[in-house]
Amino acid sequence: MKIVVIGGGPAGSCAAALAAKSGAEVVLLEKARFPRHHVGESLQPGGLSLIEHHLGVTFEDAGYANKFGAVYVWGESREPWRVLFDERLERDLEQLDESGLLSGGYEQAVQVDRASFDARLLQAARDAGVDVREGVEAKELRRAGDRVVGVDELDADCVIDASGQRCLVGRALGLTRLVSDLRCSATYGYFTGCGGFPGVLGRHVQWVVSVPDGWAWFIPISAERTSVGVVGPGGRLLDDASFAAATSCFPLGEREGGLRYAKDWSFTNTRFAGDGWILAGDAACFVDPILSGGVDFAIRSGFRAAHAALSGEIEAYEAQLRREYKAYLRLARYWYGNNRSVDGLFWEAHRAIPEHATATPLRAFVYLTTGRYAAEQHLKVFQQWQEEEMFRRLGVDAAALRKARE
Repeated sequence: MKIVVIGGGPAGSCAAALAAKSGAEVVLLEKARFPRHHVGESLQPGGLSLIEHHLGVTFEDAGYANKFGAVYVWGESREPWRVLFDERLERDLEQLDESGLLSGGYEQAVQVDRASFDARLLQAARDAGVDVREGVEAKELRRAGDRVVGVDELDADCVIDASGQRCLVGRALGLTRLVSDLRCSATYGYFTGCGGFPGVLGRHVQWVVSVPDGWAWFIPISAERTSVGVVGPGGRLLDDASFAAATSCFPLGEREGGLRYAKDWSFTNTRFAGDGWILAGDAACFVDPILSGGVDFAIRSGFRAAHAALSGEIEAYEAQLRREYKAYLRLARYWYGNNRSVDGLFWEAHRAIPEHATATPLRAFVYLTTGRYAAEQHLKVFQQWQEEEMFRRLGVDAAALRKARE
């Protein structure tokens, strides 16, 4: 089977590597040369477990910051509150010092430098046998009737589009749609010499604060570096004074270089897969970054896309991705709709979101946003496919196998 993957970010690298490890002939086209900058440093436990399971790649030696959860100043009260990955840590935290936190075996993720993180995943794809072509931009789909049959000069049985918000396949097929009520932009930068959240959590959590014109993040990505950004309406880079005012709640150090800008995150496609093509990661859809699920969604959908391409289970891929997208969309709308104590044009606009849009108890919220549920569902489906593929190669009749399972 021949597969062309467009894009070498987490979705593309994971899809390409898994497909190659399963026997497919895979070419990956990436227009940049790695390492390259990318915003979106926050990972969840579910994504890391999938990378280790499928690719055998771990990141203990990378020097990334530990992430035990997040602290928020959000909602009716301006008092900080927290969402931690491990329920035991919620119970134990008041009795811990920093060494006890780090040595206690609590569930955690990491907050990463995307340049090095993405480069390591792309190398894992190479190691799996993928023909990785950096500095090569995919430009045009090849079609035979309604079927996608390749990219540029490359033939393919399946094209996996992981090109991010460029979304080559979705835009070429006229599928891309903006989520108009969640259109935001971000101004962000990187700092050294910052402090952390007061107390034992310190630099081991993500810190999010709502402000009159949106919300601000503080994400330690190593012992020395911190990603700091402001999300709000409009399509412009904030000036230094506006950025400083919005982030004055954080213990900032010295900024590295100038401010950066990203715009219009939330969008989707009317379809996520079709005849000869699959969308993965940001090329499929992206929900507002407030839930910090972008990288994990890319990892999960990349692995699922590989499975769908190999197994032909396109409809199952579409249905699962649609369910997950809608769940995150409801959560994001609920999140914004319940910060009614903050004044400002951004929040006035989001007060139109119904309060009953969704309601999720705290631990169920943690279960969803850590990626554990989605990772468990993916592994269950993939392992069943591996078993069926093994029996198929041994000549066991698929109908007989299904009957034996009944």
